[in-house]
Amino acid sequence: MEQHKRLPVVAIVGRPNVGKSTLFNRLVGSRKAIVGDRPGVTVDRLESQCRLGERQCILVDTGGIGETQHGEMQAAIDDQVAAALDVADLVLFAVDAPLGVTPVDYNIADSLRRSGRDVMLVVNKAEQEALAHEFHALGMGQPWPVSAMHGAGVQAFKQALAQRLPEYETGDDEAEQQPLACISVIGRPNVGKSTLINAWLGRDRMVVSPVAGTTRDAIDSDIPWQGGIIRLIDTAGQRKHGRIADVIEFVARVKAVQAFRRSDVAVMVLDGAEGIVEQDMRLMQLAQESGCALLVVVNKTDLISEAEWHHYVERLDFRMRGLPDVPVRRISAKHRKGIRGVLKAAVAAAERNRFTASTGELNRWLEQVQRKQHAPSDDGAAVRLKYMLQTASAPPTFKVFCNRPKAVRQSYVRFLEHDFRRCFDLPGIPLRFNFTSSDNPYANMDPQRKESSQSRAAHKRSAKRRSKRQAREGKRR
Repeated sequence: MEQHKRLPVVAIVGRPNVGKSTLFNRLVGSRKAIVGDRPGVTVDRLESQCRLGERQCILVDTGGIGETQHGEMQAAIDDQVAAALDVADLVLFAVDAPLGVTPVDYNIADSLRRSGRDVMLVVNKAEQEALAHEFHALGMGQPWPVSAMHGAGVQAFKQALAQRLPEYETGDDEAEQQPLACISVIGRPNVGKSTLINAWLGRDRMVVSPVAGTTRDAIDSDIPWQGGIIRLIDTAGQRKHGRIADVIEFVARVKAVQAFRRSDVAVMVLDGAEGIVEQDMRLMQLAQESGCALLVVVNKTDLISEAEWHHYVERLDFRMRGLPDVPVRRISAKHRKGIRGVLKAAVAAAERNRFTASTGELNRWLEQVQRKQHAPSDDGAAVRLKYMLQTASAPPTFKVFCNRPKAVRQSYVRFLEHDFRRCFDLPGIPLRFNFTSSDNPYANMDPQRKESSQSRAAHKRSAKRRSKRQAREGKRR
């Protein structure tokens, strides 16, 4: 069998609503693709690494083809499927067992035969295996009856699929290349997220349409950068929570949050020709809460004047006053103005999000910041931050030991975060300060011993104060 220097690519194609995304999820082993009970849920390609016993492949879910229910978007969907087929080593042609063979299935089968691709015919929703016999009429070889939803026949199909895969030549040089940065592109519908990614890639990787909400899944694309790669994650357009009447759009929002959690930085795309709304701010907060560095990009600025731009920036600064000094850039993704600088700034933000510092550096800063402003007292009792250490990065996370952790006010935490970002040059980076008390040496001690130990400690403190007082009096004499 031919050996490939890369993982083989397997594309799932077929009519709308035959269960392609359900099959994709079943083979991958997780709910990565959005599944709905109506046609047309999958629009873009969705790719994931898939393990089949000893073999691995890149599995690609595609939109439904052969019908015209999407209107003007169908041509774009067909282009995306064609792009998936161009790189596919094996095609899984999915059909619907209860519906039987349809004229559209015949057309797709004919097209696949002309393409010369290796094809496996998957008869989905075949809880009764006898339903698969009818599909011999397509002339695509042995039909494989499965139920992607219930798992029937899937294990046998996976074994057959693994045997059909081209062998993958492994070696030390084939280790998966870790990206220099994982960048999520976020924003409300139709602000130009996919246009921006396509401009970075130099090709039409994403479906672009004036119809809001064209992108529904989070899609990954890799591009070379300074000897490594950058991973770009396009996310579904977000709408205000109360307007998500369609369950598919709700799940898309959840998947966007999942994208944040595997990203180093989120590029928030705003529309310069529109105002700033509460949903924009909520998205930024979600990204920060998920640990992403944040970079704000104002798109379509070619449509506004300089005076309008300055007014836009003033409003943006006011709305973002609760966020951590987020950098703001202006671009025109359509005309590819400013996009290279944004990508460079996003990579730099991802690097800042992986910030680490020595314990010595952290504690010198902690001492200096308390000289600038002490923590507010707790009903007259002093709140002292004793020392700190770093426990994680991306986002930078710190444990701060103090005498009264519950008394540290949120306003003082914001002051600490602002000063830390300024001191270590970390604009747009979320910080996590976890306050904890020092270990109490008397916590688990026997009550009598505890009382005795506390008495001895009090006696020592009293003796120490007495000796200091006597020394001061001796100096006066």
